[in-house]
Amino acid sequence: MNAAARLESIERIAVVGGGYVGHGVAQQFAQAGYPVSMYNRTGESSARAMAGVERGLKLFVDAGLSTPAEAEAARARVRPTNDLRDAVRGADFVVEAVAERLPVKQELFLRLDGLAPGSAIFASETSGLRISDIARGTRRPERCIATHNYTPPYLVPVVEVVPGERTAPEVVEATCALLRRAGKEPVLCKEVPGHIGTRLTTALRREAYYIVEQGYATPEAVDTVLRAVARLIPVIGVMVMTDFSGVDVLRDVHRNIQPHLDHRPDPSPLLDRLIEDGRLGIKSGQGFYRWTPDQIQEMFEARGLELIRWMRQSPPPPLPPSL
Repeated sequence: MNAAARLESIERIAVVGGGYVGHGVAQQFAQAGYPVSMYNRTGESSARAMAGVERGLKLFVDAGLSTPAEAEAARARVRPTNDLRDAVRGADFVVEAVAERLPVKQELFLRLDGLAPGSAIFASETSGLRISDIARGTRRPERCIATHNYTPPYLVPVVEVVPGERTAPEVVEATCALLRRAGKEPVLCKEVPGHIGTRLTTALRREAYYIVEQGYATPEAVDTVLRAVARLIPVIGVMVMTDFSGVDVLRDVHRNIQPHLDHRPDPSPLLDRLIEDGRLGIKSGQGFYRWTPDQIQEMFEARGLELIRWMRQSPPPPLPPSL
């Protein structure tokens, strides 16, 4: 069976977990014309997930990227359910987007293994775990793969596709073809904790937390500098930036700075203190900053508008061949 035929066999999508990432994944497939069943454990969590889908679709309408009729059609393709068996019945592609804890994902994959059709592909939205570990114990590890989107999935085109030790090549091909049809840009990565983007952003966050923890600068100062410097990255990336700065120059910079960076293997104790104080971020109204509902909405809207601006722009120049 060729790649096109494998893609055509995927007709129905199931998303298990409609939280921070899951409802955006459901939206992107619904906008691509696929019927999507979205599982959440409770009616309340289903309502929150559907509200997230509706906000995302409204953003497309407000930006002129889709018509109200197109948005309503996409909304109608998403079917919320609180019954896992019902969610995956007849699904050809099942996306898991639950808590980033290995035992939780392993237990869910075992349940999916017994509920979903034998031909279904199981994809995990894990941001840092190995799909080989998640799928261990299932009867069909060859049909398991990681597809890591970035938030919000419907506005960030790249998605890391990570096959496991036993993932079949045709599953990789079908997954990449499906994602391309949904308007995504799949990037293949070998199996390593954190894939590509999460490893990079974890290194960045770790040092940002350390700067604040040590009292070198405030959260506001860190974000102000990063907002300015980060404008370069979407255009030229990190490796191109190195070539432009000079490999020899940056070797000297790293020799001077790297010994002073945070090298601890455990998360910053600053995070532990915030969690102990109940400062969990926007969901609790406090994290590094204090948030009002209006400020949260303003930041969401600003993020959406900026990502839409990038969608409308011409892409940056293609990268030259690497070594």
